[in-house]
Amino acid sequence: MAKKVVGLYGDIASQSPFNSDQLFIEVGLHHVACIVKMSANSTFGAIEVFHFNSYEESWYDIFQAIRSKSRILDRGYIDTRVFYNLPEAVIVPFNKFSPEAAEGYLQLMHGDISNHVLKYDEVKVTPSIVVAYKIRRALSDTVNSNLMMITTRHTFSYLIEDVLSPSRPYNHTLLKVQFYNKELTIALVHNEKLLLVQTFEQNGPDDALYFMLNVLQQYQLPTDEATVELSGNIEVKTPIYDKIKKVFPKISFENLHEELVFTADFEDYPKHYLTPYFNLVK
Repeated sequence: MAKKVVGLYGDIASQSPFNSDQLFIEVGLHHVACIVKMSANSTFGAIEVFHFNSYEESWYDIFQAIRSKSRILDRGYIDTRVFYNLPEAVIVPFNKFSPEAAEGYLQLMHGDISNHVLKYDEVKVTPSIVVAYKIRRALSDTVNSNLMMITTRHTFSYLIEDVLSPSRPYNHTLLKVQFYNKELTIALVHNEKLLLVQTFEQNGPDDALYFMLNVLQQYQLPTDEATVELSGNIEVKTPIYDKIKKVFPKISFENLHEELVFTADFEDYPKHYLTPYFNLVK
């Protein structure tokens, strides 16, 4: 059953049940995050994060459990942005994209696409990239029946825009790793070119290091030259971090900007813990 692991609230209780605030939701195989952006002053009103196992429960049951425990989803929103953080995605150069080609790539890399909904995002980078992805119809139907006024995007689309942003300091090799419940997402950039964005399942402290090393080895890139940027569900003084630190000499944490902190309760979490979720809000 879905478990609420984060619940931070500002003045959301003072707002009416139906309002013009924006709701941002990220849906992964093992987590859902909800963020409210207040329309009155463009600040943040609340964040909730839920953990679960979608392999053991139906999406209908997961969302029913989340709604029963959420102080965010018991309100109405006229602008809801849903980000799907799902591994069943492919990256296609814009000049080679067509719905038919994307469907073929997804079928080849991720298997049967029947009983799925196919979606596409154009990513605002140069040269242009399209993220094509599939969503189980049961998940798509559940989201559409529980939320109103929805627009959708894949988390990979934001991540690509972030690692290829002209405002980002140049790194010869950048390995950006975002940790989630039972998963991690890795983006690799070398010489200002995107080489990979992929989500991996992790079941123990050795998995994260294995995937990070394997990604670099695919492109024959040395660990001592890679700048590693970590955020999300990882803490120092843990087996996962200790193993990563022994191999990678250049490590930094992507901490949450202070202006995003709307309650003192943020001090209960590492400064980088909620960064992947707030990064989706623009």
